[in-house]
Amino acid sequence: MKLKYYFLFLAFGIAALATVALYGTFHSHPRLFYMTEGFVVLLLLYLWLFYQKTLRPYDTLVGGMELMKDMDLTTRLAKTGQPETDIIVQAFNDLLVRLRSEHLSLEEQYTFLSLLINASPMGIVQCDIDGNITSMNPAAKQMMSPSVEEAMCKLPLGQETTIRLPGEPQLFRINYLSFPDRGFRHPFYLIESLTDEVRRAEKAAYERVIRMIAHEVNNSVAGILGSLTPTLSNREGEPTHPITRLRSLSAFVTRIAEVVKIPKPQLQLCDLSEEVDACRPFLESLCTATQVRLEFNLTDEAAPVRLDTVLFQQVLINIVKNSVESIRPTSILSHNGGKHTIQNNGTITITTQYSPSSGGDGGGLLTITDNGHGISSDVGQNLFTPFYSTKPQGQGIGLLLIRDILTAHGCTFSLLTDPDDHLTRFTILFPNPKIQKS
Repeated sequence: MKLKYYFLFLAFGIAALATVALYGTFHSHPRLFYMTEGFVVLLLLYLWLFYQKTLRPYDTLVGGMELMKDMDLTTRLAKTGQPETDIIVQAFNDLLVRLRSEHLSLEEQYTFLSLLINASPMGIVQCDIDGNITSMNPAAKQMMSPSVEEAMCKLPLGQETTIRLPGEPQLFRINYLSFPDRGFRHPFYLIESLTDEVRRAEKAAYERVIRMIAHEVNNSVAGILGSLTPTLSNREGEPTHPITRLRSLSAFVTRIAEVVKIPKPQLQLCDLSEEVDACRPFLESLCTATQVRLEFNLTDEAAPVRLDTVLFQQVLINIVKNSVESIRPTSILSHNGGKHTIQNNGTITITTQYSPSSGGDGGGLLTITDNGHGISSDVGQNLFTPFYSTKPQGQGIGLLLIRDILTAHGCTFSLLTDPDDHLTRFTILFPNPKIQKS
């Protein structure tokens, strides 16, 4: 029950008692009756004044509490005219001013922090106290993949790890941290892309090494060839095996040196299907010698891309060449004059698609699929690493060349073997040509 109701019950109780007392003295003591009646009227007037000075300001303070409960920090309490109460009202109004100022400051900081998180190139994943993901910024959404999620689940709190996505040239560093909030530890993940940083460091390192090796080997080979050619040539003047090996060594070093001389792409607007079709004769010649079937599934829908046609041909030829080498012969059909005829069931399919983007425009999606021996998870972790190769005589030049050219074009690409159909796919997604920088 509210305090004012207690006060009203007290006032009515006093009035009732006075009425009963007056009724007994009305006939016996008329003068005392009028004096008592006047006293009761004055008492009631005093109680009403006491209510105005005490309980009405109390209602004002209660209303202020309701304002705070509703988070109304703009309304102020009016002074009551009672000095003791007005001190409380003034303190309450000052408190509301400070709370509003703090509230605005927190809102501004929260807005700034939200903008900073959304614009950050570092992925930020927020979790609840149980470790369940509650939100993530746009950068984290782009970086998220099954491999990243798996690494996040295995990472202990307060630790960091570095992972390379299988079949992709993507390298990420993941930190699992926490911050205190209202007495609880809230965990969160920081995902940092190290791809560009590592690629620049790798490129600078292997450029220096390759230039040094090429310079020393070519100079040495040139000197040796100059002095040995007249001596080691046969009677017909043709070079012998040592000279041929030296020239092959020089050609090999020169080929490696070409990796660091990739020119800057001269981008022009093209249709992806038309550019793939222009490479058809070169690609067919690669497959004919090994009896690998080459199929084209080119879309009739326009798939606009910006690319350097010369560099793109190098990429496509290298990818198809790798696919051909991954396909093993399957059987021997016949013997013709002691020579074996090899039947190859290998198939390479080149597909182009129109890939709509979030902005309503579209780019091109190129997929090269083969049914070769596939790529294991261990090998997939090291793909696109400089000079890494699983071939006995491989130097790891092809994928390195492909990686650098596609990166210069701003493409997203991957090389993976699907565990369901066991097909290996090299997928290249070209950026939106309307927003791609030339």
